[in-house]
Amino acid sequence: MNRATIWKFIYCISCCLVFVALRTFTQIPKKVSWEKYIPEKSEQWEWQMAVCKLFDERPIWVKSSLAERLLDDGVQFGDHTLRRLLFRAAYYFSNGPFLRFWIRKGYDPRKDPESRIYQRIDFRVPPSLRSYDVTVATGLKHRWEDICSFRVFPYKFQTSLQLFELVDDYIQQEIRKPLQQATCSCATGWFPSSVLDSLRLCITVRFLSVYPKAGAESLLKSASERFNKSKRMQIYTKDKRLDEEIQQANAEAAELVGNEDKEELDDDGEDEDEEVEIDDDKDEEELDANEAFHLAGEDINFAPKACSYTDNDNISKNYLQELFGSFPFGGVDGHGLQDADNSDGEYPIYEQFSEGNFSDDDDY
Repeated sequence: MNRATIWKFIYCISCCLVFVALRTFTQIPKKVSWEKYIPEKSEQWEWQMAVCKLFDERPIWVKSSLAERLLDDGVQFGDHTLRRLLFRAAYYFSNGPFLRFWIRKGYDPRKDPESRIYQRIDFRVPPSLRSYDVTVATGLKHRWEDICSFRVFPYKFQTSLQLFELVDDYIQQEIRKPLQQATCSCATGWFPSSVLDSLRLCITVRFLSVYPKAGAESLLKSASERFNKSKRMQIYTKDKRLDEEIQQANAEAAELVGNEDKEELDDDGEDEDEEVEIDDDKDEEELDANEAFHLAGEDINFAPKACSYTDNDNISKNYLQELFGSFPFGGVDGHGLQDADNSDGEYPIYEQFSEGNFSDDDDY
């Protein structure tokens, strides 16, 4: 066996392994019976119960929010213990609209339109304001509740927020409006990009309004103008879409009436019956041919189009990820969300506890 043949063999094996891995990651983990492995009424048992109750309250949590809630409820333990408790009850996506948010095992937000209120949205501090350090200014870190209520300015250059938790009338009104798209995409989730842009601008305006030092005035003015323009565009787009739907409904109604009139005219003559009979024979032949075509194509898998979304800005992807990026996620469920780093169909999912699964990022 020459060297070229060996490399071809290694390449084929690698492709198969990547394919199997992607197929495995896209199936969400099922709920586990942790009660069988932890002594009842023990300290670990009480801690695990406290975590699971929060996921019964809502299916998706930001880690910072969940940790603060446990602390407020009088449940306190180290960060390493919290991660172990979380992995028994939940999992997270490595990208997509729920990036690194903890999701209750057995629940797939890609299939539930109601999950849109739990989507992730980021706020990035403008470069000109990054010299401000709240830990130096006050010696304390902000409470998560204060950040979500826009009472304080974030101390991190980038903060990942959950739409559900943001205390703002406009945001809460927008995320609860009827769906504008039927599927959850990797890049924007359940919302069109225009809606997310408006929500980001709203968040920017709210945070710049509470910046504790001078220097944010011009940024606030610019963001406010863009936000107001965005809202006007949303209204215009909605009205235009409504007009198009009305015009389409009128056209369909007119066509229906025209067809009914034509049928009445056809019924008045005897000669037309013979012509219709002949046409019916021709239609049957065409229908038979079409049926054979569709039957032959029933097993075709219509994969979603790939998107350029990644969970970080302009991160390069290796060759095998690009090769398999267009595979449809799951294969079992049949509808694809984005984000297996570059595809609308793939969501790498992490559920098993291991030291290698963790980083120092506070977002998960």
